[in-house]
Amino acid sequence: MSKQIDDFHLLDSSTRKFILNNDEVLIDLVKTNLSEYRFIHSLGVAKLAKELAYYHHVDPHKAWIAGILHDLTKELSEEEQNEYLRYYDSDKLDYPRPVKHSFTCKYYLKDKLNYHDKDVLNAIYNHTILKSYDKLSLILYVADKREENRNINDEVVDVAKKDLKKAYRLLQEKFKKLKEENGN
Repeated sequence: MSKQIDDFHLLDSSTRKFILNNDEVLIDLVKTNLSEYRFIHSLGVAKLAKELAYYHHVDPHKAWIAGILHDLTKELSEEEQNEYLRYYDSDKLDYPRPVKHSFTCKYYLKDKLNYHDKDVLNAIYNHTILKSYDKLSLILYVADKREENRNINDEVVDVAKKDLKKAYRLLQEKFKKLKEENGN
């Protein structure tokens, strides 16, 4: 990660609070610390999460923050991710690498950014393997799988606008079918 985040804890609390509540600064933070592909994906997730939040009476800014930050540790090395998991959540060490970032991101945000919004952290923690069915977690899960840059035009987003749990079940069915088609 960049020096920009590594030194964040040295800032006074009012400056940290300003950064965490300033969308442009968060966008810059994500852009600086992720590849262009992952940054564009995060913007798409944030946009869709905010949109879905309006339909379900969830704080749209929290949804946007969860979306923009959800993959912040996705590009950490496996060793860096394992360091966080050994310290905070060792029972998650055996999860596949593509899943670990959802767990490590929660701890990274708490450690490096001193970010403590429980709803946002819970949604980020659960965005790969949904274990919590609160609205914000469901919103982030759907937004991560169906943001506009993925170019998947199906009914999931329309369903999610009305019923998040139904959209989740629909995604699960689609993933199961895809696995079966690929012989997994």
